[in-house]
Amino acid sequence: MPQPADTLAAIDLGSNSFHLLVARLENDQLQVLDRHKEMVRLAGGLDEANRLDPQTRARALACLRRFGQRLGGLPPRNVRIVGTNTLRRARNTAEFITEAERAAGHEIEIISGREEARLIYLGVAHSLPSEPARRLVVDIGGGSTEVILGEGFGTRLRESLSMGCVSMTRRFFGDGHISPEAWQAAVTHAELALLPLIQPYSERGWAVAVGSSGTLRSVAQVQRAQGWSEGGITARGLRRLRKALLAARRSEALDLPGLSEERRPVFVGGAAIAYAVFEAFRLEHMGISVGALREGVVYDLAGRLHHADVRGRSIAHLVKTFRVDTDQVARVQQVMDRVLTLGEASLGVTAAERQLLDWAVQLHEVGRVVAHSGHHRHGAYLVRHADMPGFSRQEQERLALLIRLQRRRLGGKALHRLPARERGRLLHLALLLRVALVLRRDRRDTPVPLERVKWKDGQLKLRFAPGWLEEHPLTAADLAREAERALAAGWRLKYA
Repeated sequence: MPQPADTLAAIDLGSNSFHLLVARLENDQLQVLDRHKEMVRLAGGLDEANRLDPQTRARALACLRRFGQRLGGLPPRNVRIVGTNTLRRARNTAEFITEAERAAGHEIEIISGREEARLIYLGVAHSLPSEPARRLVVDIGGGSTEVILGEGFGTRLRESLSMGCVSMTRRFFGDGHISPEAWQAAVTHAELALLPLIQPYSERGWAVAVGSSGTLRSVAQVQRAQGWSEGGITARGLRRLRKALLAARRSEALDLPGLSEERRPVFVGGAAIAYAVFEAFRLEHMGISVGALREGVVYDLAGRLHHADVRGRSIAHLVKTFRVDTDQVARVQQVMDRVLTLGEASLGVTAAERQLLDWAVQLHEVGRVVAHSGHHRHGAYLVRHADMPGFSRQEQERLALLIRLQRRRLGGKALHRLPARERGRLLHLALLLRVALVLRRDRRDTPVPLERVKWKDGQLKLRFAPGWLEEHPLTAADLAREAERALAAGWRLKYA
């Protein structure tokens, strides 16, 4: 059944819980239509080889099928599903994602830790009263902890640390025993992970500290239920919590007012991280936000739909940072637009693919800052490893591969980074990019009289104004070379 066009949905595939949020955005505020949460414990399903075990995969897929039912009728552009730490770490993520996308009915993105931090802050900032004060935001998830310094809706510093309530509980309290030695080892481990952040964050300072995520909400609920805090989390309350945990001796014996049954198995690991955060940053109080990653995803998605896509700013930042020749970018963009317009009926390029091509055109020379020779390889490396807010790992990988494939061999081992189902489409886009680059290799502003573009049965046909190729023999030679490389990849390039 179709749903209103302004309905948006986000699914957060966390290391501990999966969350679904369905909402509308009205006057820049979320009007929540539906929420669902299931404890999947994805991180708990990683074996020693960092592979998701069959039982955990089955549990996750069953959850996604239920969530997928709620997404029925929503267009793909209104839905965003993001995977976090455990799916970043798992060695069989690609295999799982194929099944998971089928279960949910929508594409799933794996986001970097720093992108996760950005989205968490966006969700938190939108859930709090508007104020200019700088905030320290902490999110303790199942597999990672994000620490962000921000003002308004923008971040100043953001980091993601590979420790969470599930991973810490398994590592230090895996046998269920809560000893003083295990507690101290867990806190020390967390403090060492936080150590590089203390000076840069403290130098900038903050007015308030805010926590998001189930772990910190649970700590706050326990403190309030015990009368240790009237709201949020206090350092004094954490010291009392430490004593209560050590007195219980075992995780299954925890009987704390305010602690839910489903949170109990991983609570001690999360509490140790919270304790370390207070110690490292010398906090006395932390407020709790209702907003978190899924709310940030919805706000970010709304921005994409209303021409405020942060990915555009990321591309512009790289263009400026690596001193890309924007005049040449404009020349190539003009030719690419001409190719896509003339071939619109036969090329089958989607809006998302067109956007990917546009990004590739803007960044195709980014590697020249390293060296002219092999700049396509240098550019691919820079884009693959750059901090690009708004981009998922898959998007960065596709963009990096397009930049890598702009020259020399069309195909090769580089494509193995992509799922098999995507390789043909990316090669198709790479061929179009290469044609546009060849036609603007002269780096001049003279018109390119391209009159016809047609794609049929693995063959790309180009037709120019009569006599133009004869007047431009170097371009004709380049096209001949491209035709040979296309043929080696199983396609044909014809031109006249």
